[in-house]
Amino acid sequence: MIRVEKLEKGLYFDDAYKLSFRYDPITVSKVKELAQRRYLPEDRAWEIPSYELPNLIDKVGLNNIDAEDALVGALKSKEIEDRRAATEERLRGIKPLIDFDFTTEPLPHQIEAFNFGLQKDKMLIGDEQGLGKTKESIDITVARKHELVKTLIVCGVNSVKYNWEREIKLHSRESSVMIDGKTMDLRVKQIYEWYKSSSYFGIINIESLRKEQIQDALFDGIRDGYIGAVIVDEIHKAKNGSSQQGKALRTLKTPIRLGLSGTPMNKAEDLWNILTWLGVENRPFYRFRSTYCVMGGYGGYKVVGHKNLESLNAELNTVMLRRKKDEVLDLPPKIHSTEYVELTKKQQIMYRDIKNGIIADLENILTSVNPLSCTLRLRQLTGGLFTEENPKLERLMDMLSGEIIPNGYKALIFSQWEKITEVYYEALKEYNPAYIVGKVSPEDREAEKERFQNDPECKLAIGTIGAMGTGFTLTKASYVFFIDKAWVSGDNAQAEDRAHRIGTEDTVNVISLVAKGTIDEGIEEYLIENQDLFDRVVDGKGSKHDIRQVLNNLLKI
Repeated sequence: MIRVEKLEKGLYFDDAYKLSFRYDPITVSKVKELAQRRYLPEDRAWEIPSYELPNLIDKVGLNNIDAEDALVGALKSKEIEDRRAATEERLRGIKPLIDFDFTTEPLPHQIEAFNFGLQKDKMLIGDEQGLGKTKESIDITVARKHELVKTLIVCGVNSVKYNWEREIKLHSRESSVMIDGKTMDLRVKQIYEWYKSSSYFGIINIESLRKEQIQDALFDGIRDGYIGAVIVDEIHKAKNGSSQQGKALRTLKTPIRLGLSGTPMNKAEDLWNILTWLGVENRPFYRFRSTYCVMGGYGGYKVVGHKNLESLNAELNTVMLRRKKDEVLDLPPKIHSTEYVELTKKQQIMYRDIKNGIIADLENILTSVNPLSCTLRLRQLTGGLFTEENPKLERLMDMLSGEIIPNGYKALIFSQWEKITEVYYEALKEYNPAYIVGKVSPEDREAEKERFQNDPECKLAIGTIGAMGTGFTLTKASYVFFIDKAWVSGDNAQAEDRAHRIGTEDTVNVISLVAKGTIDEGIEEYLIENQDLFDRVVDGKGSKHDIRQVLNNLLKI
């Protein structure tokens, strides 16, 4: 970490800054690369002119700069401004390299990725979440279908397979096969059936690759020319080359290979397996590590620093395309998406029992004052109550720790119920969350809002839709998560707009966490497609037929 301080009057430069840091030969070499810099032996520090600050950031990264908030803010603004200008110039007037019938219209930055994928057989798309990595890779592989026969999608997170299934339907005219049988033998059978089918995409989770019979079946498909491309989503999950799935990744030697990850990989040693799979790294791991890592610690087996990073970046840039949200100007104000999770076995049993109880009492429920209240326990179960198991929390933590927090963003987390917000507040305390629910006093709510807006260490705001969903400006959030939704779409929209208001700095990603095969799916469908019927029932104006229709659909009776 380099401490940067403004000097009233520099010894060598009129408008100058002093750089102080614990001695490190790599950092010293970075500073020496600056055209203008002078060493201050008495202070054991360096002096640079102000115009060298952007060059310093380019070499060491803004995350390695320690300075006053005002200076860091100015540096960030300048960095973003420069990136935006460069991206705008690069994308101006961009067109697809081939005549391709896109199912959904691509944005300019997505055309750039499309063109990149037409020119590269091995690629790593490192776009931040919300920029459309999934659409980009679908468009690329469909456009190259004539040379590929079929494309295998490997999901680094199991529940993401449902997102892929839906996105394939949205962004292409192709069909997909889900390779997720309950046993490995059944999955092997599904793989061979996929080869013979007309479905272009096959979807499998990365854990399946650990099994030899799965590897053998996929090897047959690659050897016999069925699988021409592999897309590995969340490829950072296979960064450890000595793990089972890391080794399995290297067996997928298809002609076309796409890795997807918005997670910053700041350790050189984490790139070896991915670069090896992409065919740009041929050295064994120990030689790769000795080239880019400084070893130390007891016995010299611990990575204590890095070196030759310019060479590593040059290697990485031969296959990687990465754009950040704040530099892409073609995005809409809000991007809505759904993240699916699967209930655990224990939750599924509990869900089934609660649902059967509702069905058994359905005739009484149809004549009750508030018939939808019968679904309360089902909805709270999918949100994380009643058991220690919580797939929604696990997926949320994965996204926060993998992409959102490391990329410098903040997030809002909403639920209708205080009991659920308490679960997430306790689990996410490492992010110093603000907390805004009904029991928090108006004065404390305001203090929590100010903390979220102004304290860089406060990464999250967690609250109920009722308490945090109106009356607050929370524009420091770039992401909004719904653990569950309100019955009324207007209440959800108001909650989203806590982040998307005057003063919003980024496009806001609105993400709904939905448990597959549960009432969550039905609510999402109604909120989007049949709001009028839903509103009649919610407002108590629906007929008995309306209520029965809604409950049948919600409960999948």
